Amino acid sequence: QGTLYGKNTIGGAISVVTRAPTGETEASLEATYGSDDYIGLNGYAAFPIIDDTLAGSLSVLSRQSDGWQARTGDDAGDDDILAGRAHLNWMPSEDFTSHLIVDAAKQRQNVYPRVLENFDDTQFFPFLYNTFVTPDDTCCTPNADIDKSNVLNQRDRDDLDSMGLAWTNTWSLDAFKLQSITGYRDMDTQIYRDSDNDPKDYFSVGTEIDHTQFSQEFIFSGLAMDDRLDWVAGLYYFEEQGDQISNVTVARGLYEALSVLPPEVTLPDGTPIFLLAQSTDLTLFYDRTQETTSYAAYFHTIYSLTEDLRLTLAARYTEEEKELTTFTLKEASQTPIVAPGPTDAGACSAVRAKGNGSVYDCKEDWGEFSPKVGLEYDISDDFMTYVSVSQGFRSGSFNGRPTATAEISVADPEILTSYEWGFKSEWLDRRLMLNGAVFYNDYEDQQFLVNRSSASLGGGLALIVDNAGDSTMAGAELEFVAVPTDGLTVYGGLGYIDAEFQEFDSVNPATGEVEDLSDRPFQDTPEWTFNLGAQYQFDLADGASLKLQADAYYKDDVYYSNDEAAADFELLHPDGFTTYNAGIIFATAEDRWQLALHARNLTDEREINGGFTVDAFGATDVSYTAPRRYYVSLKYQL
Repeated sequence: QGTLYGKNTIGGAISVVTRAPTGETEASLEATYGSDDYIGLNGYAAFPIIDDTLAGSLSVLSRQSDGWQARTGDDAGDDDILAGRAHLNWMPSEDFTSHLIVDAAKQRQNVYPRVLENFDDTQFFPFLYNTFVTPDDTCCTPNADIDKSNVLNQRDRDDLDSMGLAWTNTWSLDAFKLQSITGYRDMDTQIYRDSDNDPKDYFSVGTEIDHTQFSQEFIFSGLAMDDRLDWVAGLYYFEEQGDQISNVTVARGLYEALSVLPPEVTLPDGTPIFLLAQSTDLTLFYDRTQETTSYAAYFHTIYSLTEDLRLTLAARYTEEEKELTTFTLKEASQTPIVAPGPTDAGACSAVRAKGNGSVYDCKEDWGEFSPKVGLEYDISDDFMTYVSVSQGFRSGSFNGRPTATAEISVADPEILTSYEWGFKSEWLDRRLMLNGAVFYNDYEDQQFLVNRSSASLGGGLALIVDNAGDSTMAGAELEFVAVPTDGLTVYGGLGYIDAEFQEFDSVNPATGEVEDLSDRPFQDTPEWTFNLGAQYQFDLADGASLKLQADAYYKDDVYYSNDEAAADFELLHPDGFTTYNAGIIFATAEDRWQLALHARNLTDEREINGGFTVDAFGATDVSYTAPRRYYVSLKYQL
């Protein structure tokens, strides 16, 4: 994927291409009602504007629901989104087309429900908070019911305003085809998450992002050498600016409570507790601006060595520059999060005072070459096999949210070399499609948050973003679609991944020695995944039909934390589970009218599907799969 799609596609890329209007008249409207008063509307219309020359289309989507986790205020798990897309396709001649797409979306809903799974009030911050801030009404009580929360939901938001356009001009010339693709997007997001299951503001995170990006790509493609060479070459430019404000709050009010304590209130070792006030002020405010500029040139060729054997050669070179400016402030004490002074990162400036806070700048550029070599062989008309070796990379990055000057750091790009063999096949007169692949991914210079010795701390330790590890992922995938009898379609897939760290170095804070953490498990990487589904269609009178559908998906146990020293490490290692869905669809002739009933998560499987823990905060919050839900929909199309 790295040659055609560039940076940050080392895990693969999904290319979504919307259909350009052709001048044919089309229309459809679908309405859905479901659990939690879910109301969904989808509308689409395509139409000619000037016969054989200019065509347009419009699509609109609306989602509304009440949510499934009861809270003080609006429930969480709700839906509130309105989106639309418009197409104009100008076709003045056979040799030129101009296709413009404009889209917009507005979302005003709560974040996905979180649950306080465990709270250890003996840990450092909750002990001080409950002792000096809320002694008569202590915090916090884990959720007794995962579908109810005591959070004041005014602080939980997942809002989005997005607008974008894509303009593609295509010239079909004698020797090649030329495409110009211009893209622009502007997004404003507000995401606030309150995870303490309590009206108090003990543990919350908020982020506001204003993001704009512009891209321009020129693609040249054609056939050569008696059509044996299929080639694509391109030039790509990309720029973006992201302005982000973040608020991280742990134990709000603790600074104010500790700073007024008299000197005689001490720790067991005699240290006056008021001296801890500033160091325990975790009302953190960050104001960041990051600018990225990227240039790339690439080619991708497929050469037919014989009628059945094809060779792929491809490469992409990317130049990228990033600049970051970060302002930091502790809101309660009105002091800087990172103190003015020199940093260990050569690409970052010294930290400077600014008002009651501080500011620093980082600037770095990188160049990466990403090649690909592959072979495809048609064993028969129904069986093709392939092998490939390719490289991709994850962009270099800065630590944009440090909690100390020594944590300001820069990480170089992360490199992936991927080896893959696979096949695609059809059997039994095309009643069975069977595809499979095995792969081996070798990651170098992986970016991790690790402990490192800090020169600015006189050899002390800092938690920084660094190229700390290497790892491998070996795996296999198998998928099939079968039509064993007329009307019956069965499909499924099986995935396996064996992920291991080869190197993962971090300094142990207790000993100061470099530790090899390569025996840690991979996060968010289930070893096995499996899906199986079936559909049976009954043909009825007058061209009508009735379809019965069912599917199942299994995900193996997964680690949502790889810190084996964390108190709740095992809690964030849930067992594997299976979810089941089903549906029934009645359709009139040519699918003009469709009435459908669908059920999601039929067995009401409620399992952890994400989580976060910090021992010192005493809090472990998780998310669960959504409950069983039902939907009925009616669709009409021309």
